Amino acid sequence: MKRWSSKTVTLLIVIILLAVNSGFLFSYYNFYLSDKITSDMVSAKDKNHESISIITKSIEGKSFDDALDLIKLYIDNNGGYIILKDINGKTIYTNNKDISKLFSSTATINIAGSDYELTYSNVLVTPGNNLVRNFVLYEIIIVSCVIIMLFFISSKQLINPIDTITKDINAYKFGKRPFKRKMPKNMQQIQNAFVDMVDSLELEKENQNQIIASISHDIKTPLTSVIGYADRLKNSNLSEDKKQKYVDKIYNKALTMKAVLEEFDDYQSCNIKETLKLEKVTIKSILEYVKKDFEDDLLDKKIKLSIKTNCNEKSVNVDLVKLKRVFSNVITNSVTHFKGNEGVINVNITSQANLIRFEIADNGGGIADEKDLKRIFEPLYTSDPSRKISGLGLSICKQIISSLDGRIYAKNNSIGGLSIVFVLPKA
Repeated sequence: MKRWSSKTVTLLIVIILLAVNSGFLFSYYNFYLSDKITSDMVSAKDKNHESISIITKSIEGKSFDDALDLIKLYIDNNGGYIILKDINGKTIYTNNKDISKLFSSTATINIAGSDYELTYSNVLVTPGNNLVRNFVLYEIIIVSCVIIMLFFISSKQLINPIDTITKDINAYKFGKRPFKRKMPKNMQQIQNAFVDMVDSLELEKENQNQIIASISHDIKTPLTSVIGYADRLKNSNLSEDKKQKYVDKIYNKALTMKAVLEEFDDYQSCNIKETLKLEKVTIKSILEYVKKDFEDDLLDKKIKLSIKTNCNEKSVNVDLVKLKRVFSNVITNSVTHFKGNEGVINVNITSQANLIRFEIADNGGGIADEKDLKRIFEPLYTSDPSRKISGLGLSICKQIISSLDGRIYAKNNSIGGLSIVFVLPKA
């Protein structure tokens, strides 16, 4: 069953209240107010005629001055307004010149042998006076109730989501993660933003835990070896050659631990987005660096390095130290995945429109599962099922290339291995 939104419910309540109010007004007027006003008009008219009749009898046979005094006395005692006019329409006396606007009665009376026109109005019995006042009062009460109800509904619509978000925030302090909910639009945006923030924090926390586990794993193994070799060195019967051998092993294991910590430092450095030291660098100088730094070492490992380009004189704006780190991490990653076969690493740089494309390809076996191609740049992710924890090298590469306004991705290539491709804007 589809749930109605709070706006729809509020609108429906307003329509119902307006319909009820309209029905009340219609019924009140047709079945009570109109009859009551008619009845009051008849009663007021009879009262006016009765007052005129009393005045007429009281002034019978009196002089004009005495008659006028008696009329004033009646008004003082009984209230009301009068206008006394002669037969020519001239006003002889009045206590309210606007009496014509009131509900009044008029009659011809005789004072001292002359005819006069007397108009009288008793304001205390003006028809509908109290009814209209009561009607307005009732309407004010109804409108006030509608306003209070709408205010209450609106307040609930605002306060309830705020209360829910507050509870989610407090619950998160104790480890309970929030989730996205249906709320009024603005409140839902705040709730969803909070949930997204929590998801990001939890992901970052998970990455931190993985990094700690990775460092612990990568240091524990060589550290165990160091302790073992150091324990053997306590044996005084060892030959000098044996002692030197163990010292060398301890030194090499220490270098391994140092490399792990340096990689972690590099990851942190890239993660906080240090200020880039950009410079305009030609493709030719980049390739000279690659050849100089890697060719001999790769040959010692029986790995052939091939370098090709069609854009020697083109340039890119890069932080050269960080770009060298990208080449080092990618080539090192390729070397670790050769499995006995004769290794090949091809570096190919091409110019494409406003971009320079870099491809570093190897024949180390590639990645069987296409899903892993999208994930190898995640911190500590590995596609090798034999190892549950990996390094940060390719993740560092992605951060560096992204900071240079570039893009990096991986794909399986035609020589039976993996290609790491990244593109950078031309200078």
